Amino acid sequence: MKITDITSHLLNTGRMLIRIYTDAGIVGLAEANGRNPGVVQAYVDESIKPALLGKDPRPVERHWESLVLSAGDSVNRVPTFIAASIDIALWDITGKAAGRPLYELLGGASRTAIPMYWSSGNGWNKTPEQMLDRVKQGWEEGFRAFKIRMDWRSTRQDADPEKDFRMFRLCREFLPPEIPLGFDANNGYSVSTAITQGRKFEDLGIAHFEEPLPQYDLPGLRQVVDALDVAVSTGEQEQTRWRFRDLIDLANPDILQPDVLIAGGVSEIRKIYELAIAHNKVVMPHSPTAGLNSMASLHVYSTVTNAVRPHEYSNEFSGDPQQVQDLFNEPVLPVDGVMHLSKAPGLGLTLDEKAVRKAILH
Repeated sequence: MKITDITSHLLNTGRMLIRIYTDAGIVGLAEANGRNPGVVQAYVDESIKPALLGKDPRPVERHWESLVLSAGDSVNRVPTFIAASIDIALWDITGKAAGRPLYELLGGASRTAIPMYWSSGNGWNKTPEQMLDRVKQGWEEGFRAFKIRMDWRSTRQDADPEKDFRMFRLCREFLPPEIPLGFDANNGYSVSTAITQGRKFEDLGIAHFEEPLPQYDLPGLRQVVDALDVAVSTGEQEQTRWRFRDLIDLANPDILQPDVLIAGGVSEIRKIYELAIAHNKVVMPHSPTAGLNSMASLHVYSTVTNAVRPHEYSNEFSGDPQQVQDLFNEPVLPVDGVMHLSKAPGLGLTLDEKAVRKAILH
């Protein structure tokens, strides 16, 4: 089996559809970030196609090394977040060629029904009451785990921690005490504010405290982790196993949150999970968008025996949920807050080609 073509198309959902074609008629599917479609297309045409056309798609990790590390053939290095999409599509081909779901190729699923948590953001621009309305929406849709995100970013450090706390308290008081509620500062606090805020959250009952500091401040994060009892989580912005190694060594967060696209695809995120297991770290993926990449993330996550926390889901990044669902012949949206993995080969998803044609922008 040989790779014959690789295409990328920007969809009206804001994502880019990646397809890898083979001479066996098997097509691998994945998504890329649609914010800079020209950049993705340029890498596909100028770096990825020359490296992969005519190759057997199934030695997936060798292709990852070639693209990301310039191993083997002389290839210009491809950014991890772009190589990740290619990696996901190659794993999809490999599963389809074997007639087995991806989770079986990765060692077998410990569970195929995975609870999701409702992730609602843009808190910096919401009132506490508006955020509560979003949480209520998730509750009505059947979700039984939640997170509210402030989306502060490090450029707005300590902008309004008091409002953040009022927002968390209002949502916490609405939800039954046994229902998990996390808080994501999105890099928005200083060390002292994060510790003070974290202690206040602990008094109310918090499931996890996510990205309290700027992503680059690993020594500061270590101070926060050591000072608080609440589980501190981070990692969604990190790339490759080596950065996660340094994250563990320098910051020692309680929960690791790799994103299958940012971290480097299926090949890399499974290595990060092994690293987490070796350090007895909880894993809880960041991959909130419905569709192909979320499905890849779920397949890998399902194979981690001690991965008992819910997987993230948000309807804020994928476009209209029904519009996303219309692209596929199989379910890609949670039902009552749970995603069920099928036994279909690869990622278990096929495209509704008529809907895809309508969704393609260029």
